[in-house]
Amino acid sequence: MHTEIKAFCNKILMHVGVSEANAKLVTDNLVTADLRGVSSHGVARLPVYIKRIQLGLINPNPNPKVIKSTSTTVLIDGDNGLGQINVTDGVNRAISIAQENGQSMVGIKNTNHIGICADYVLKVAKEGMIGFCVGNASAHMAPWGGIRPILGTNPISVGVPAGRFPAIVLDMATSTVARGKILLAAKKGDKIPLGWALDKDGNPTEDAEKARFGTVLPFGGPKGYGLSLLVDILAGVLTGANFGSKVPSMTEDFETPLNLGAFISVFRIDNFMSLKQFEERIEELINEIKGSPAAPNVDEIYLPGEIEHNRMQEGLKKGIGLDEKVINDLNLLAESLNIAERI
Repeated sequence: MHTEIKAFCNKILMHVGVSEANAKLVTDNLVTADLRGVSSHGVARLPVYIKRIQLGLINPNPNPKVIKSTSTTVLIDGDNGLGQINVTDGVNRAISIAQENGQSMVGIKNTNHIGICADYVLKVAKEGMIGFCVGNASAHMAPWGGIRPILGTNPISVGVPAGRFPAIVLDMATSTVARGKILLAAKKGDKIPLGWALDKDGNPTEDAEKARFGTVLPFGGPKGYGLSLLVDILAGVLTGANFGSKVPSMTEDFETPLNLGAFISVFRIDNFMSLKQFEERIEELINEIKGSPAAPNVDEIYLPGEIEHNRMQEGLKKGIGLDEKVINDLNLLAESLNIAERI
């Protein structure tokens, strides 16, 4: 079923002017999110992408330009393109530079929502290198102790090759929960757990609709806040992109381009030791972790990204189970574009 969903989403993107190659990059990233069980960053995002393209707030076929570079660093202007296009370009550059010079750092400004970051660092890990990717996001999270949203849910992702095991992939929002999960809950009329968000007056809420207009909470209190701030510094302040409350809401503000930023770093393991030696050592660590005693009612100890990897393998065989509301939204989108196909 995932192949049919990809074909459907490709057709919609191409209908609004995205080239076939660029549409594939975006769709692959969105469907990967759904396959990994991260539906907040999956095809549910497509309607807002299309709306922003139609309003001229996203360039469907950007021409990313290098505006500053050294032997190991590059700063790119993303030409207000879809985030998946720009970050894929940035990751490819980062891999190439690191392969030649041992390490790389790539900054991107003037881009849009970058999708699921795991997709990018997995590509690095498959090359036998360690990858780091962060991106800033619309201001929907207050600093710890505050009630006015200033920071984004600013994701952090790290990918590490793990020998005979699937790559270790840490991919997380710096908020208690990705805001996309709150948007999905609001769409479905579901309650959210206390501790996810505050309403606009700073009160804890289970009402997803009130949370939409309030603030999500950082995970771990001041710890998540600190990490979110550092991501905004790297992806926003350092690259020349918008930062803090300058970043408009992707889902509420349909007059202003986002000008989001991303920051990517890649380095070769053989800067320190051979890849073979590293893989032997990390396999030893993984075996120790996986073989350690589990707590009561815990069947297995998982590595970061392992559950998502398992879901993806199952999804590739059995298909994606999209929520009915998401399916309906996508079909309504197709209808509005006079596209005959339906999911």
